[in-house]
Amino acid sequence: MCMDCRTGYSLFVIKLAADLNLYVVAIDCFRGETKDDHLDDFLDWVKKHPYDISGVQTADNIHPVKNDIEWCFEFLSEQFGVDKSNVGAIGFCWGVWAMTKAISSGIPFKCGLGFHPSIKLEDIHGGDQVSMAKTASKKVPLFYCVAGNDPDNIKPGGEVAQIISSSKHNTEELKKQQPKCVEFPDMIHGWVSRGDTSDENVKRDAEKALTIGKEFLADWMQT
Repeated sequence: MCMDCRTGYSLFVIKLAADLNLYVVAIDCFRGETKDDHLDDFLDWVKKHPYDISGVQTADNIHPVKNDIEWCFEFLSEQFGVDKSNVGAIGFCWGVWAMTKAISSGIPFKCGLGFHPSIKLEDIHGGDQVSMAKTASKKVPLFYCVAGNDPDNIKPGGEVAQIISSSKHNTEELKKQQPKCVEFPDMIHGWVSRGDTSDENVKRDAEKALTIGKEFLADWMQT
């Protein structure tokens, strides 16, 4: 299940489905809009897409992320017979916040893979990103691929990165890709889903991130 604040990762989704023999659903939580449509009111726009609005009176144009995720679980189960206990999550940028928030709130993902995470958005929604990551990492294995200009707390040695890498998950065999944060110091935020792959360095690190990401999913899901 893929979540993002922009398009640009379609080829990865198609390749992921083919390489790992998985059904992949890409959620359009923003109803066709992207961050580029809201450069002047980004924070207000983001707040219109909270994780949950249970018990809160809201306007009609509010779209809680939880509802979209739960619908996707039902869709995968009813249309394709997918076991709900074997659904992984992939996030890009905003989508890593949505994924991590969902896991911390009890959505039964098998594992979570994030590229250039923006989990700091939890603070914008009135929560605490560190607490969210701590709760999520206890529930399932997490794996973040981080750009050089992403926040220090999600880079190796940072507070969130240490929480993820020290999380314990029972396994019968040693997995190739353990829960952790991997930094790509030469890259800037967004390089995986919308980087300029005519640049050999960007192409190299985008392919590397996608390769180790696929390895993580293959390790932790029943593919």
